[in-house]
Amino acid sequence: MTAGHDKQGGKVFAAHAIKYLLTAAIVGGAIFLLHRYIARMAWHDVLAALERIPRWHVGGSILATLVSWACLTAYDVFAVETVVPGKVSMKMKIFSGVTTHAICNALGFHAITGTALRYRMLSTQGVSAPDVARVVGLVGFAVGMGFAAVTAIALMLEPAIAHGWGRWLGLALIVLFVLLLRWLAGKHDELKLWKFTTPVPSARSAGAQIVIGVIEMIGAITAMYLLLPTDVAGSFLDFAPIYVGAILAGIVSNTPGGIGAFEAITLAAFPQEQRAQVLAALLAYRAIYGLGPFVLASLALGGYELRRRTRKAT
Repeated sequence: MTAGHDKQGGKVFAAHAIKYLLTAAIVGGAIFLLHRYIARMAWHDVLAALERIPRWHVGGSILATLVSWACLTAYDVFAVETVVPGKVSMKMKIFSGVTTHAICNALGFHAITGTALRYRMLSTQGVSAPDVARVVGLVGFAVGMGFAAVTAIALMLEPAIAHGWGRWLGLALIVLFVLLLRWLAGKHDELKLWKFTTPVPSARSAGAQIVIGVIEMIGAITAMYLLLPTDVAGSFLDFAPIYVGAILAGIVSNTPGGIGAFEAITLAAFPQEQRAQVLAALLAYRAIYGLGPFVLASLALGGYELRRRTRKAT
């Protein structure tokens, strides 16, 4: 028994060590690249590039951000209704979803902050901690499907992304989606992983979430794409893989909002003479897609907590 526990503990330690080493490598690489790129820039060029961003492009970026956040909130609505159908009001599902995503996007550590924030709000309507964990799992799964769906579309439209093998990889992802939907269309209403069980969405619900995921990613990509000069950004399909790769690097890095890794990967995709303009777009994007929603969500959450305590006091 002791030997078995020691062996299991060793595997867990090794897994954590690999995870932390990978994170440290990504963060270290990001810091090195950012220092290298930014050291060659003149800040007056970056500020001038910020001023040259057309106002209607800024407005379009804000609109695309709203579309993206609405889709992210829809993930929570689907997840809560799947796990505890009819138990949580639509108003609370929307409020919990939008505030949690906005705050988690800025702070990072989604598994921890997302679970804590959702539990704080959903528990007021009788949702247990295990059910909140199931909601978090389903939301994460939906976000992953969105990434995979956009990747599949990009590979099918631009097979050269993967040096000629892109179309086959895209087709493989589409086949996996079809198999998943066929499995969900069967009599499967629950998924069991070791001792953890969770309800699963219907095939129709999962299909809707895949479509929402594509719209969400297009909205997020557009929010950044519109802030880049037209002659720098290139076509939307050329920029989309850069954005998705930068987002994935940010997620793996575990830094708040993927900061550092996201910027480093994006800057690395452009030549040095264009990086001042790209950095200006990144700063504007962080303000619109990250800081703005975070501030609004924090104020909304603070107002919710204040109103809740006031009601308890009376």
